[in-house]
Amino acid sequence: MSDSNTEDHYTSTNTIEAPESDYLFIQPSQIKNAGKGLFTAIDIYEDEIISLFKGEIIDNKEAAIRAQQNKDRYFINLLDGNIMDSMYTDCYAKYANDAEGLSQSNFKNNAAITLDDDNNVCIKAIKDIEYGEEVFCSYGKPYWKKHGE
Repeated sequence: MSDSNTEDHYTSTNTIEAPESDYLFIQPSQIKNAGKGLFTAIDIYEDEIISLFKGEIIDNKEAAIRAQQNKDRYFINLLDGNIMDSMYTDCYAKYANDAEGLSQSNFKNNAAITLDDDNNVCIKAIKDIEYGEEVFCSYGKPYWKKHGE
């Protein structure tokens, strides 16, 4: 017997039931000098999970070494204190740019970095994203403080 009130205790996320390669693609970002960007080949709806982050899990000591080598642009801080480094991992999520970072762009972030129901780091739509649009999400102020040009 299920109790419908249990859904009030957490935010359920919607997952797109297809491989990411079927609905996401990489091409030059619309933001000047931002490199590659993440785009959708389907309509994505608010609160849908767009893409999971994948990468090597490293500790803070290894993260510090990579940061000194300026190889820390694809770091994600994990809840357990470790770092996920997506630099050398095939991962669509890492191509989502921050439209509201340091550069002045005409775009707004339409997604957020968060956790899915299984505590995987992911990008989730914060509003509807139409077919062909670029996916943008905030990297946070600490990222821009360190990587500001």
